Amino acid sequence: MISLRARLLFFLVRISGLKNYLLRPGRDEKFVARNHARGPASPVRWLRKHCDIEKTEIEGQPLYRLKPRGNSSPLHIFYLHGGGYAFNIVSLHWYFIKKLIRKTGASVTVPIYPLSPVSKWDSSYAMVMQAFEQAVARHGADNIVVMGDSAGGGFSLGLAQMLRNQAKALPCKLVLLSPYLDQTAADPMQVELEKTDVLISVEGIRRLGSWWMREGEDPAMFPASPLFESVDRLPPMLVFAGSDEVLLSDSLRLKKKGDEIGARIDLKIYDRMQHVWMLLPIPEAKRALNEIVEFLLAPKA
Repeated sequence: MISLRARLLFFLVRISGLKNYLLRPGRDEKFVARNHARGPASPVRWLRKHCDIEKTEIEGQPLYRLKPRGNSSPLHIFYLHGGGYAFNIVSLHWYFIKKLIRKTGASVTVPIYPLSPVSKWDSSYAMVMQAFEQAVARHGADNIVVMGDSAGGGFSLGLAQMLRNQAKALPCKLVLLSPYLDQTAADPMQVELEKTDVLISVEGIRRLGSWWMREGEDPAMFPASPLFESVDRLPPMLVFAGSDEVLLSDSLRLKKKGDEIGARIDLKIYDRMQHVWMLLPIPEAKRALNEIVEFLLAPKA
């Protein structure tokens, strides 16, 4: 049964009208422009107090490296934030990273990648690839888990596929949280899921995809839509989705694709949950966090 806190929070999101901001021409561009003007959120107070934080740049884009003081864990999390490839990292992401560090003692890399519509997918991937290679040089690929929420979940899968395609070192595990994997939003199931999703719409997905890609590019192309690229020879994946979110379709199709070739994909679907619910201050998120931590700390296969 859904918790009272989750029910209330989802109700507030529904009546806020956020879902419609990416559907109204003119308003969507202004919404994104305001977000870009504010800039990315900085690490929250707990992280500043308990971690050594290094802020550097790759091609003019910020990159954060966090190491908990007294850290002795070799585990390293490479975290890619969500936001439809268009919106900045927010405090909610940093609070989630805080929880991961407290539970695991891991160090963390957080690339603040270029955002659409100003930048396109190739610029974002180029920066993230450089950031990952730096993380490998520091920590070793066998100690790195790539994790991301929403667009960051899609980015995480796409990065692993790109590394595999280029015969480069792969992370030891992937964690995808409500991953956004398909720019086409063409699955008929999504039309029905849109009725229960309080935040994401089919048209919103397509609008975000059009910003991240260049005019004339196929929305199903790799790596913009990693769902359509092969998932063989990838690290074990832990995937979370909510039963009421439009992007459940992406996770189900990823799982089906993996099952067909014997890929190691563990899909967790939480009943009545919405997009990126695992980052929210609700009881269901605590349960998901425990499952994530168990996966992170389990011996590598």
